[in-house]
Formats: sequence, C-alpha cells, structure tokens
Amino acid sequence: MRLTSEIKVSLVAAICVLALAIISKYSLNAELDLVSQYGPVWIYITYVITRHKKGKPNVCNRPLFWSLAMIIATALILVVYRV
Repeated sequence: MRLTSEIKVSLVAAICVLALAIISKYSLNAELDLVSQYGPVWIYITYVITRHKKGKPNVCNRPLFWSLAMIIATALILVVYRV
C-alpha cells in the first residue's frame, strides 16, 4: 500500500496538532488560541488549495516542503507560548 502525497501531509498535520495539544496542556500549562492550536491545519488547507496551481516554484509542489513547514510552525508556536 502506497500513501499519496495528500495522506502523508495530512498525517504530519495530525501529528503536529496532537503534539501541540499534548505539549501545551502538560508541559507548558497554557491554553492555545484557535489560530495557534490549528496552525498545522491551516498550512494543510493552504497545501490542498495551492497544490495544482501553475507557476509555483518546483520546491513548493513537494509534500516534504509542506511537512517541514508544519513542523517548523509547530515548533515556533511552542516557542512563542514557552516565552
């Protein structure tokens, strides 16, 4: 069974959202607002909307780019709430 690009990126989004929820509740003791809590989901929605756009650079068409964007956004959200 081979996973499609959309499934790979959606799995990364799900893992990032779970990580945000667990780390913010048990480690940071902070409640995230709606935009921060679903940051990886917003990136996934952007990926779904723009994946077939012409004129995008080649690197933006790859699932690795979007997965890394979600992971970096998740880390930045946690850093902002940590401070």
